[in-house]
Amino acid sequence: MNKYTIDRFEGNIAVLLKKGKETLEKDVPVSSFTGEVNEGDIVEEITSGNKNTYRPLREETKSRRQEAEDLLTRIKNKNDQ
Repeated sequence: MNKYTIDRFEGNIAVLLKKGKETLEKDVPVSSFTGEVNEGDIVEEITSGNKNTYRPLREETKSRRQEAEDLLTRIKNKNDQ
């Protein structure tokens, strides 16, 4: 199971970064997603035959965003002292 983070959108193409190897980019059509997605969302690649679709991982995305917010808060609080 491959996981990716949506880095950005360029028109009808989503640019994905492979989780754990963020230097690897993959361009996929927006139509390949099984639900609404946004920049920063984590998605799972599902292969069926010759077709790949991408499913948003809502809970994992929510958890990752919370971790990032907590880190920023700790950094800000440390700098304010």
